[in-house]
Amino acid sequence: MTNSPFKQYYRVDEVAEYFAISVRTVYRLIDEGELRRTKIRGCLRIPVWEIERYEKELRKQMAEL
Repeated sequence: MTNSPFKQYYRVDEVAEYFAISVRTVYRLIDEGELRRTKIRGCLRIPVWEIERYEKELRKQMAEL
């Protein structure tokens, strides 16, 4: 996920683009507790380590199928 060595937090639309899902789906994942987020100066952001954790979880689920 790391596009830049300095970028540690991503906007919801960037996460949606990365996973090829809608912005609404990202908000749903956040609301359901599957994807953790933080607020920075009132703006919702997803930390890069949380994106990586969620991606590993998805890969694990796919491997179990």
